[in-house]
Amino acid sequence: MVVKTEWILNFFDYSAWAEAKFGTWGGSRTLYKLIGLIIIILALMWMTGLMQEILLAVFAPGRRLGGE
Repeated sequence: MVVKTEWILNFFDYSAWAEAKFGTWGGSRTLYKLIGLIIIILALMWMTGLMQEILLAVFAPGRRLGGE
């Protein structure tokens, strides 16, 4: 998603919101790159187990990060 931004842009077309907010930095291309980067970071967190710890800390009362 980060590398193939032009193909994604042609497939999904331009985002009016992204063009208004990120217009000077690339608009829709920047939005698609940010989405791809967020997906990559979340996937790495999930693979290392960090995401599970965070989700348990948020949704399981009384549980701490890295705790027993």
